[in-house]
Amino acid sequence: MREDELLQQAMTAVRAGHELTARDIFLEVVEINPHNETAWMWLTGLLDDLDDCIYACEQVLKINPKNVNVNQYLGQLLEQRKKRQEEQRLRVEDQVRQARELVKTKKQDQALGLIRLLAKTGEVNADVWHLLAKLTPDMDERLLALEELLKLMPENVQSRREFDRLKHFRDNPLELAAMYEEQGNIEKAIEAYGIAALKSKSKNEQNSIYWKTIRLENLRQEKISHISPTVSIARLTAGPPLLYFMLLFIHLGLNPIANPDLLLSFGFLWVLLGGFMIALASVRSHSRLWSLLFKNVGSSGSPAARFSMSAAGWVLVILPFVLLFYAAFIRI
Repeated sequence: MREDELLQQAMTAVRAGHELTARDIFLEVVEINPHNETAWMWLTGLLDDLDDCIYACEQVLKINPKNVNVNQYLGQLLEQRKKRQEEQRLRVEDQVRQARELVKTKKQDQALGLIRLLAKTGEVNADVWHLLAKLTPDMDERLLALEELLKLMPENVQSRREFDRLKHFRDNPLELAAMYEEQGNIEKAIEAYGIAALKSKSKNEQNSIYWKTIRLENLRQEKISHISPTVSIARLTAGPPLLYFMLLFIHLGLNPIANPDLLLSFGFLWVLLGGFMIALASVRSHSRLWSLLFKNVGSSGSPAARFSMSAAGWVLVILPFVLLFYAAFIRI
């Protein structure tokens, strides 16, 4: 009885031109009885959203598949939605193209603003999320963009790796601060240490963070030039092979080509590789090698990974030196 009364009220509201009131009443009817064909038919013309109208048509056809008029109307709505989606796709592609042109002309802020506007309005595709993740300096926004990108492209290994890396840094602000230090970004490092201090539960850790922050404050005031970890690794790497080369030169004489020793000469490459491994393990740096070799998400190397890398490096360095000294001893 209640359902019939509501239908009468809704139809009266339609005839009086009160479409919004009628729509609300029809919606109340289908809540009471989801199989009321009449209410759903009226809703196909009263709902504002195109997808809602399509849903109402589908409900009518589910109740009465032989309703020819609604079937034809549904076809028109589907065609209209397809056309709208195509227009939206072309509009998004055009704006993404504009954003890329802005990036090429070094107008990063304008490009980021355009991409953020697209993401905010919901007009997005994989390219929008990819550009947002690439351009934004905000870690949380970048994580959101990568998360949405992975929903569209779950097979994208590079994006998955970057998402896991950023999530690791967000959950481990101490490692994030260390990475900023390596990059010479003192402001960001101090900010990250501040976040780490708030999350710290240990008194010793809080003291350690405090002194690290003081050290960075002093560096900022003294304006000491930043030295990249890559430079430090290169300088440390050069030591062992340079020493080996000098000893090899003494061993082979002034004309090493006349008295070649391929085994000892080949040892130079092993010393070079070993020196690099020792330097990489000694200097804290975020290198992709840690991720590739040890599956380290933070790409900074765990203590165990650094120890393994250093030990293997020393083996590679020492063996050629032992062979060189042995060859020299035999010649005596």
